[in-house]
Amino acid sequence: MNIVPFTYDLIDEAAKLLARRHQRDRLATPVLPSRFESEQVAEQAIRADWEKTVATGVAAIEKGSLIGYLFGGKVENSTRGRHVWVSLAGHGIAGDQHAELYKDLYAAASQHWVDEGYFAHYSLVPANDTALVNTWFCLGFGHEQVHGSLPLHSFHEPVVADMRVPNVQLRLATPKDRQAMADVSQLIRTYQAAAPTFGVALPEDAQKIRDGYSQLVDDPDVDLWLVEKEGQVLSFQAYFPAEEEPSAMLVPANGIELGVAATQPEYRGLGFNHALTQHGLMHAKAKGMEYVLTDWRMTNLQSSRYWPRQGFLPIAYRLSRFIDPRIAWAIG
Repeated sequence: MNIVPFTYDLIDEAAKLLARRHQRDRLATPVLPSRFESEQVAEQAIRADWEKTVATGVAAIEKGSLIGYLFGGKVENSTRGRHVWVSLAGHGIAGDQHAELYKDLYAAASQHWVDEGYFAHYSLVPANDTALVNTWFCLGFGHEQVHGSLPLHSFHEPVVADMRVPNVQLRLATPKDRQAMADVSQLIRTYQAAAPTFGVALPEDAQKIRDGYSQLVDDPDVDLWLVEKEGQVLSFQAYFPAEEEPSAMLVPANGIELGVAATQPEYRGLGFNHALTQHGLMHAKAKGMEYVLTDWRMTNLQSSRYWPRQGFLPIAYRLSRFIDPRIAWAIG
């Protein structure tokens, strides 16, 4: 076996590996979109991710055939700094290969990334493949994010949840709620920053987040549900269109995304979020949606316990590894 740089002319062969991997993934997780079982669609997914960022990676060749590949996009921003992002389309191995091959692929690819100063590495992996997930753990990665999907065909009109606070309203937002939404824009940011998540949200982004939340009320494509009392938002959920982009390997046809949800600290545990979830899912189903997607931090204890209980099935994990940057000069 030889490990060589991944190049553009290997995309067609890589698409065969990706399509077959997705076929295996769908046997265990049927809620995954079927279109990526096609080699042509898989090729479009790889090409889109290879071209949209400065991507580098490696390929494993045995007896003239591609048996595995791994590439990541090199990105730099204020949230994650210089980092490499390995998408679901950015890796695959032949069905007769052991997941151990990923260790050799990552060893070769990561050396180039670290040499160029990219010390944070992220990888999206199918949740159903325990051997694959464990292999990434053996490479020093840890759980960061869970991506879940809920099939609405099994969701039936619920009994209205009891909200144990008098004089509250559960309704869709209107432009009159712009200021109230701005006032609750930091709920998720501050909760995620606390133990045990410790998710970084920079202070300089606070105004941008505030503006984004207030503008949700004007977006006709967003279903923004509120529990409010006397003009104060106590809890909210927002449902967004799920875009079927070329490399969106988790997004099914007729899908909607539950993108944000939060409750004021003093009103948690009173049934607000459950009531919003029931109304939001019922409304999505009535609109003809077949799946609802959402995601949460593995270390967000409330989310990690709540969303699976509502019926969301894990379909992918985002794993992360942070390498001590002193390695750049520690070996002379």
